[in-house]
Amino acid sequence: MPILSLNIIFLILIGVGVAQNDFSDPITCYICNGTASNSTCADPIDVDDPSVTQKECDRGICLKWTKYKGRVLQMIRTCSSDLNFHLTMIHDVCRTERNGNGKLCMCGKHLCNGATSNTHAEIVRVIVFLGISILTMAWSKSQ
Repeated sequence: MPILSLNIIFLILIGVGVAQNDFSDPITCYICNGTASNSTCADPIDVDDPSVTQKECDRGICLKWTKYKGRVLQMIRTCSSDLNFHLTMIHDVCRTERNGNGKLCMCGKHLCNGATSNTHAEIVRVIVFLGISILTMAWSKSQ
C-alpha cells in the first residue's frame, strides 16, 4: 500500500508541475517571416535586423512555425493571437503537422520564439522524471 500512495503523490506532483496558465496576459513576441534556410528570421534569428520586430500581443503565446510553401521551407515567428489558432496552448511544446508539412513550436515567455529549439526544457523534464523514478524505486526497496 505505501508504494501505491507514493505513486499517487508522485502523479499529483507531476500534474501540478505541468499545470499551464490561461495565457490571458500580454506577451512580447518576435515577428518575422522568411525562408528557413537563408533569412534573418531563420535559426539563429538575427534580432538586430530591422525586418525582425518585437510586438506586444494582447494575449496568448509566441509561435515559431516552420512550414513548406510549395517546395520552400518558410519560418514564421508571431503571436498566437494574430493567427486563426485552434490548438491547446502549452508552453515549451512543439507539434509536427499531421501531413509532415511543418512544425509549430509554442512558448509562453517574453521573446521566447527567438530560441533555436525547445529541446533544453524537454531534456530537463526527462532527467527530473528519471531521477524521481530512481528515487522511488530505491525507497520502495528499502521498505
